[in-house]
Amino acid sequence: MSTTKPLSELSVHLQSWGAMALQASLLRPEIDFGRKMNRVLNDCHIYLLCRRPLFSFDPDTFNWSSNRVSGNLLYREKGELKSQPFGFDLMLTGSESTVELSPAPHRDMWVLDDKGERVRTMTAQGTNNLEVLYVGHVFEEGKTSVFDRISRRGAVQELIAEMQQALPDDEIIIFVFEYLPYKLLAMPGNMRHQSSEEGPGESRFVSISERKLSEHQKICLVKGGLVTYFRPDWQNRGAEIMPALSGDVFASCEELDMAGLILEITSERSHLLVYTASSALIPHHMTTINLTDPAERASFFAIKM
Repeated sequence: MSTTKPLSELSVHLQSWGAMALQASLLRPEIDFGRKMNRVLNDCHIYLLCRRPLFSFDPDTFNWSSNRVSGNLLYREKGELKSQPFGFDLMLTGSESTVELSPAPHRDMWVLDDKGERVRTMTAQGTNNLEVLYVGHVFEEGKTSVFDRISRRGAVQELIAEMQQALPDDEIIIFVFEYLPYKLLAMPGNMRHQSSEEGPGESRFVSISERKLSEHQKICLVKGGLVTYFRPDWQNRGAEIMPALSGDVFASCEELDMAGLILEITSERSHLLVYTASSALIPHHMTTINLTDPAERASFFAIKM
C-alpha cells in the first residue's frame, strides 16, 4: 500500500535564537569567546554576510578629557566623504592612564596603561544597520565553532574577498545564527490547494509528522527561506562560487507534505538591524512562505545549497 499523501495543512516554524556578529577582518580559527558563547557558536550553522560603512575617527576633532571621548566619525557614502558626531563617557580604571588614536586611517581608539602598553581597543562604529549581501550555511555534525567552519571554507573566503574589493568603503560583517528545534503548525485556509480535487502527482508526498526533519534538513530550509525573504544582492554570485554540498539533503525536503514555512530571524539582543532592498530595517523579521503552488514550490527547492 502506498504511504504517499497530498499536501497537509502543516507548516514548519523556524525560529532563530542565539546570534553573534564578527568583522570579517577579525576572522581566524579557534577564537575563544568564553564558555557560554562558545556553546552557542557550536550550534550556529546559518550565516549572513553583511556590509556597513567603514568608519574612522577624525583626528582633527578627536578629544578625550574629563573621562569623556568625543569628536566626529568619518565614512564614505557612494564615494562622498561624510561625518557624524559621537561622544560617550570613558572611565579609566586601574593602571589605565591615557587614550589615543591608532595610526592612520584611525579605525581604532586605544586605552594605554602608564607604561604606554595597549589595554583596550575600541573600533569606530557609527551604525548598527547591516545590509544583508549573502545568506549561507556551514552545517557540520559535531561541536565546532561556526567561525572555525567558515574560516576553513575557501569558497566563503573567496566571496568575502570579492566583496571587500568591490566595496572598499564598507566593512564586511559575518552575522551567525542559532536556530531552535522546529515546530509544526497548522495553517488551515492560508496554505492549501485552491482546488478540492487532487491533481496529477499531488498524492506523492510523505508525511512530515511521521518523517522528522534532520538538523541538516532544517538548516537547508532556513537558508532557503532567508534567501527567498531577503533576496540579497550577492546571492547569485555566491551560488556561482559555493560548491553545492547540501543539494541532495535540500531536495529530500521537497517530498515532505509541508504546506509552507513560517520563518523568523531576530537580532534584538545584539542591538543590530539587518535589511535588504526587499525587507524592512527592523530587529525581528518574520515571513511565511507558501509551498502549495507547484511553480513556487519548484522555484524554492531550486535554490542552490
